[in-house]
Amino acid sequence: MDETLRDSESKIPTDRPHEAPCSSPKGWLVLGLCSLLFISSQFHRVSNAIIAVQLREDLNISAESLGVLSACFFYAFAVMQVPLALFLDRIGGRLCMGALSILGAAGGIIFSVAGGVQGAVLGRVLLGMGMAGNLMGSLKLISNWFPPQQFATLSGLLLALGTLGNMLAATPLALMVEKLGWRWSIGLSAVGTGFLALVFLALVRERPSHLKDQSLTSAPASTLGQVGYLLRLREYWLISMATFFRYGTFVAIQGLWAGPYLIQVLGLGPVRSGNILVLLNLGLVLGSPLGGILSDRWIGSRKQVVVMGLGVMAVAELALALGWCGDDPLWLAVLFVSLGLSSAFGQVMYAHIKDMVPGPMTGMALTGINLFTMLGAASFLQGLGWVLDRWAQGGGSSQEAFTAAFLSAFGGVALALLLYLFTREAHPSGRN
Repeated sequence: MDETLRDSESKIPTDRPHEAPCSSPKGWLVLGLCSLLFISSQFHRVSNAIIAVQLREDLNISAESLGVLSACFFYAFAVMQVPLALFLDRIGGRLCMGALSILGAAGGIIFSVAGGVQGAVLGRVLLGMGMAGNLMGSLKLISNWFPPQQFATLSGLLLALGTLGNMLAATPLALMVEKLGWRWSIGLSAVGTGFLALVFLALVRERPSHLKDQSLTSAPASTLGQVGYLLRLREYWLISMATFFRYGTFVAIQGLWAGPYLIQVLGLGPVRSGNILVLLNLGLVLGSPLGGILSDRWIGSRKQVVVMGLGVMAVAELALALGWCGDDPLWLAVLFVSLGLSSAFGQVMYAHIKDMVPGPMTGMALTGINLFTMLGAASFLQGLGWVLDRWAQGGGSSQEAFTAAFLSAFGGVALALLLYLFTREAHPSGRN
């Protein structure tokens, strides 16, 4: 077996499959359509937050069942990274994104007509599976259509645009639910996703036409050899663990526990708390392209940008845990913008791992670390809740419980920072 692996690894090309054109109009069309599907993915990911009350009443489910209904999207999303790792480099990002998005649209329709928790779970699982390829497929297509010197910048732009999906799943979805009900709202959103997928398949091509002869048929190594190459790469494990803690702690705070902390512990009220959470998302929107520009142009380093982001993020989560800002609006605004901004620098990890592997392995490497990204989200969403419950059962106050939970998050980010210090440097040119 080891001999086979070594033989397979020796056939992995060490050069990039092509040098993509810069600023091609067709490339920008591809990026635009990728962004629309990624926005759709972000919308479906968080839409349950707005319709949670209606779901419980309509489906007659408990809070625990509602939690399962929300988490199953992330678990399905994470599991799909395994086949995606194999297929992105074999059949390409276009087919993976288009076909899976149609599956996701079908899942959304099933979810919208579900009569009980089983049907709803099935729909959300299919939604998670269907949306699983939109970010990784987009990154694969960006690597095909644009030069490596633009990868981090454009991936940051993609992630910033994806935040529009979170925004659409807030007030616009709430207004839609008021008018049409949750079933019609989710069903029509799913139909829209399916329509986008068909347009995407019709208009998008995998790579520029003059590069077709240098496509996936350019003597790629066997799947076994690629897997062995990736698993033996130290940076794969270091970056995977770092993204597990970075994204996991952030999404747990952003998506679930920051709101209750601001309301229950600081007593800010729903409106003021909502305004502060908007600032968190504003930092995320600004930080994604900024991190890419720093990495691609100003600093010219993947590692330094990520380390800088993790360092600021660790300080921000420690400040949150210890209540350094109190309930002062100005300092809370600075804290939450800083947390969103610094967390967004983590998207440069995708550029880092891409620069560490041969071109034909880009899809496998990206999905390989994205598996840990989504597992981190699911783990910390449940894990911080477990810490809060255990502390409350022990007679601790809400403030003490949240301090313990956020200190756990700080510990995770501090560990991510420590791990990242041991990665090798990577540069936008692809020379490590």
